[in-house]
Amino acid sequence: MTKAPRQIVFSIAPAEGGGFSVLGANRPLKTPRGHALVVPTQALAETIRDEVAALPGVVAGRGINDPAAAPNFRIAAGAIDVIAADGAARTQLEKALVGYGATDLVCYRAPRPDALVARESREWDPLCAWFEDRFGVRLAQTTGFDAVPCDARLDEILAAALAGLDPFRLAAVSLAVHTAGSIVIGLALAEGRLDSEAAFAASAVGELFQEQTWGMDKDAAAARAVKRLDLEQAARFLELLA
Repeated sequence: MTKAPRQIVFSIAPAEGGGFSVLGANRPLKTPRGHALVVPTQALAETIRDEVAALPGVVAGRGINDPAAAPNFRIAAGAIDVIAADGAARTQLEKALVGYGATDLVCYRAPRPDALVARESREWDPLCAWFEDRFGVRLAQTTGFDAVPCDARLDEILAAALAGLDPFRLAAVSLAVHTAGSIVIGLALAEGRLDSEAAFAASAVGELFQEQTWGMDKDAAAARAVKRLDLEQAARFLELLA
């Protein structure tokens, strides 16, 4: 008679030096690159424990590229394996994110039609005003395709904001920024100015307008579904860090 495979019990425990370890069979789990799976908050550790229990293969990297599979484990693993473990990788990531200041979605406005112009203004003007109030720099806008002429202080201000984030928050912000095409939206999500639904709406103004005007395109709708999922996951991860 063949024995049934032993069921692994997953749990969490306080980690030496702070934070919480995720355990399997009372032994600390490792990330795909072999680092200890330690996260800052109990809520995040509990959520990752449940994800790993449902999909234990993700610890070995199987399924980790599926955007719907174990999202909190996936984001935490990136924070640990890349951002925290590799100073050069963090520097490169921050530089890429700062680059969005000159190409930010909310700075590129449609010249027409009037309905789209009004919708962009309604969604993006309050975000630009929040950004100016929060960081002390006004974002220039354009209706062309050239880089926006930025305040000379913008890169420095964005770099300082990102440098102040721990690896876990930076990982979530990076996901949001790359998904939305906007560091303004990413930082607003991280600081509670937007929730995930508002962040998605701000990131998809033109796409939603096109669909309402010309009808649904299946490929565009599928891409928006991934965008919504990524922003929901980034927002949830940030909530679990609070």
